[in-house]
Amino acid sequence: MRGHIRKRSKDSWTVVVELPRDPETGKRRQKWKTVRGTKKEAERVLAELITQVEGGTIGTASARLTVGRYLDQWLEAVGGELKPSTLRTYRNEIKQLKQVIGDIPLAKLTALDVQRALAGFLHLSPRTRRNHFSLLRAALRQAVKWGLIPKAATDGVKVSQNTGREMRVWTEEEVARFLEVAKRSRHYALFHLALAAGMRLGELLGLKWEDVDLEAGVIYVRRNLANVPKEKILQDPKTASARRRIPIDEETLEVLKKHRFRQLRERLRAGDRWEDHGLVFPTREGRPGCPIAVWESFKTWVRRAGVPNIRFHDLRHTHATLLLREGVHPKIVAERLGHSSVGITLNTYSHVLADTQEIAVRAIRRVLRRRHANSLAKVCKPQKRNPKIQ
Repeated sequence: MRGHIRKRSKDSWTVVVELPRDPETGKRRQKWKTVRGTKKEAERVLAELITQVEGGTIGTASARLTVGRYLDQWLEAVGGELKPSTLRTYRNEIKQLKQVIGDIPLAKLTALDVQRALAGFLHLSPRTRRNHFSLLRAALRQAVKWGLIPKAATDGVKVSQNTGREMRVWTEEEVARFLEVAKRSRHYALFHLALAAGMRLGELLGLKWEDVDLEAGVIYVRRNLANVPKEKILQDPKTASARRRIPIDEETLEVLKKHRFRQLRERLRAGDRWEDHGLVFPTREGRPGCPIAVWESFKTWVRRAGVPNIRFHDLRHTHATLLLREGVHPKIVAERLGHSSVGITLNTYSHVLADTQEIAVRAIRRVLRRRHANSLAKVCKPQKRNPKIQ
């Protein structure tokens, strides 16, 4: 690695270090730095710069490589490992990022540029802004690993906390009222299972009869339905914990048995139009179900039941909340929901656990009162006199 020092004026020096040639154009590149002081100080700076270049802490990104072009290249490199639905989401996020910082050279991107870009997304929800930032951070950290830049511009950037959408759940009475009214719905079994097992909508629509053990009363979550443009794809769960075993109650088993009988009648009516995918909740022709159709049906029956308006995903939250309030251990709830750790469950439902503290207080109060009463009984119990002792 070459470098040299040029004297500019008294006590002023220019340190020049040769960088690797531009990977796209092959042109020569140099790193220049002005040093004020003695020649020995300039030589020390030269040695430091040469060490940084040789150690890969000075980036090799081409001056023509913009953030937009790099994000496209990064997605092409990692896209083969992504699920179709995730790939579609990343493409949309990159499209929006390119609109605000796409023309900036990657080597010149600063934390201020990133902060301004986030400010330009104020019309989006906090969750969406955070997702955009997370993608950019992952891409830039990979650029550091590839030696294109010395440091990710996202480091040190503040992003608003992801508060998420408000979680709303039903009480036991509201659950019972909804299920009673929704019995007339074609999606009744799906609604019932969502409340009884806490499964996501994609997991319900991807459920096959081979995953349902009606004898043992167990459901195996092995796939989910992903919506991508113009098609629906059955794919593996995102994490190992999402692939799980969920025991279900006797009433839910009966609901599924009746649902299977109704599905057989639908199959007979469909005749040659039936496409057998083995799904538990397909369309009337056996094809993978449509999430939008389920959402619309759910909204309709929520109105008819006169219960609070919640999202379909809140059925999953309702399932977890009811279990925790019944005293079920958070570890068991985490396993049913497919959380990777019980910490996620504790953080998500901390408000429920706060409510259960009062239950714990009442329980320990009863235990202590019983113990105190037993102690008093032993102390006050009259002792039998020994007739031999006079």
